[in-house]
Amino acid sequence: MSRDHPFPNLEEAARRLGDRSSGLSLPDLRGLLCRDCDFYHEDHEDDLECSCFRVLRLMLERGRLTPAQLSGLAGPSRQE
Repeated sequence: MSRDHPFPNLEEAARRLGDRSSGLSLPDLRGLLCRDCDFYHEDHEDDLECSCFRVLRLMLERGRLTPAQLSGLAGPSRQE
């Protein structure tokens, strides 16, 4: 796991899930999208979903984005 990545849980989940975009379970999605959020509480996983989760879940489910791509987009900026 990179110490420079602003979303270390996303990076770890993306590494595990790779380029898979279909067939992600709700726990996979929550691990990928929610664990780095200040509002996430592992012991209170219920049916509440924020708008960011919904948008990213749709993009992943429709194959427009993969976990690996998401991690790359959210990773540290590369300034030249």
